Amino acid sequence: MLPPHLLTIDPHILRSINKSALRRKVLFYLYNVYPNSDYLSNISKMIRSDATNVLGCIKGMGNRYNGSSSLIELGLVEVVERDGFKYYRITELGRKVVEYVKKVYGEM
Repeated sequence: MLPPHLLTIDPHILRSINKSALRRKVLFYLYNVYPNSDYLSNISKMIRSDATNVLGCIKGMGNRYNGSSSLIELGLVEVVERDGFKYYRITELGRKVVEYVKKVYGEM
C-alpha cells in the first residue's frame, strides 16, 4: 500500500514526467544530489545531455519544451540564486514524485 501523500499526485505531473526521458533524468539527478543544488552545465554533463535541452525541460522553451510542463512550472524544481549564479534544486513535491515513480514504475 502506498503512503497517502503519494496517492494525490497531479496526473498532469506524472504524464509530464513519463512523457519526457530528459525531464525524468534531470529530476532523478536532482533527487540524488538533494539537499544540494547544482548549476545547469554540471547537470547537463552528469546526465549527458545538451545544456540548452536541460534548460528547456527545467524552465520551458518554445514548442519543444512546453512552459506549463516544465519542471519549475510543475513545482518540482526551484531556482536558488547565490552570488549572481543560478542553481537548481528539487522541491519537496519533486522528491515525492520521484519516490512515487520509483515505487510504482521501478527505477527508471
